[in-house]
Amino acid sequence: MPQLENKELIGRIIRATTVVLGRRTSETYVNFVIGNVIKELSLKYNFLNKVKIKGTKYSELSEGLVIDSDIENIESKEVGKATKEFIEKIINMMGKDAGYYFIQEIKEDLPFEYEQSIKDYNIDLDFLQSQFITNVKVSSKKSIKNSDLLGYSLTVIFHILDMELGKNISYKTICELVERLNTVYDVFKYVTINDIRVVQGISIVSINPQVDSMDSRDVGNSIQKIIQELHDNLGERTGDSFITKFKNYFNNEYLYILQEMGVNLDIIELKIEVVIKNVLKTLVNVLSDSSNLDNSIMLVDSVLRKFENKYPCLQHIKIDNTLFLEGKDGIIISSEIESVKGYELGRAIHFLIENIADSIGKKSGLVFIQKFRRRLGKALCLRIEKLGVNLHMVELKQSLI
Repeated sequence: MPQLENKELIGRIIRATTVVLGRRTSETYVNFVIGNVIKELSLKYNFLNKVKIKGTKYSELSEGLVIDSDIENIESKEVGKATKEFIEKIINMMGKDAGYYFIQEIKEDLPFEYEQSIKDYNIDLDFLQSQFITNVKVSSKKSIKNSDLLGYSLTVIFHILDMELGKNISYKTICELVERLNTVYDVFKYVTINDIRVVQGISIVSINPQVDSMDSRDVGNSIQKIIQELHDNLGERTGDSFITKFKNYFNNEYLYILQEMGVNLDIIELKIEVVIKNVLKTLVNVLSDSSNLDNSIMLVDSVLRKFENKYPCLQHIKIDNTLFLEGKDGIIISSEIESVKGYELGRAIHFLIENIADSIGKKSGLVFIQKFRRRLGKALCLRIEKLGVNLHMVELKQSLI
């Protein structure tokens, strides 16, 4: 589709908003509301000063809307952002029920070609409607269901992929991920990805209500896994990271619910240095349950030194016993660790954990691994699993000794 001019991009939305709001309230109030929203947004987007509303009645607005031709010199992406925020502010002002129908009526008032064209500017009215419904559910006192959270998260993921890769690749990517992960995570067995390329007007994802009877932590673990996979695959090819974009679709209350379910988005973006420090600190803390802290530190350090020739990446890791005992950060990691290949580091960490478990005896080794997994937490376990650390295999070996 041909690219819209900036005047048409923002002008059609303002005019459609005028018509829709005019069905609900006084003409003077419509003009007042739209004018105030534009004025507020102009503090963030200076070019909105080029948008002027003349007249006092909404019926005059279509003729009284004046957009300076200089706005064509502004980057279309920025005009798209401002237009999207304009819609969101109007929606939020209207309240729970009216906000939903406002989006629906806007869709009906706009030409289909225009609605498709503005998706190039990250303005997806179908998605805004889905986002609005979910936010209303989260804001209510009723607890949100697993199916709501999972469905919205996957919808957000598809929307991000669609903006970056296009509908075809995005559909195939998310289908392949869900199909592959459902062999390990039961949650994905209840997920159906709909082919919206063929059937219009349906949601990209359908969730079987049986998900609502599952442990919310299992649902959270599944969401964490698919986000981790996509973050690793997409990297930061378009400026903001995948995680940053994902977070931008959720309000603070919703992010808190995700955290309660065990989704830790910050851990996914942690540098290798921080991940290793967490692993080593957890190893020392678990060992200190059955020994003193000094001996626990010495054991971990001795294994590091013993195998640093076999795994050269361990040479970048040092433990300062004195600092550790003083309660300070006694794990010193060279910045060169960031250049080590992930699989090499994962192999070294796996061997380190396995060797420590072997060194403390048969029954104690199994208990040690089980405690280590619990204290490290699912999010960090997934993070080191991505490097190639297989704690399940270490635990299985200990149970067979």
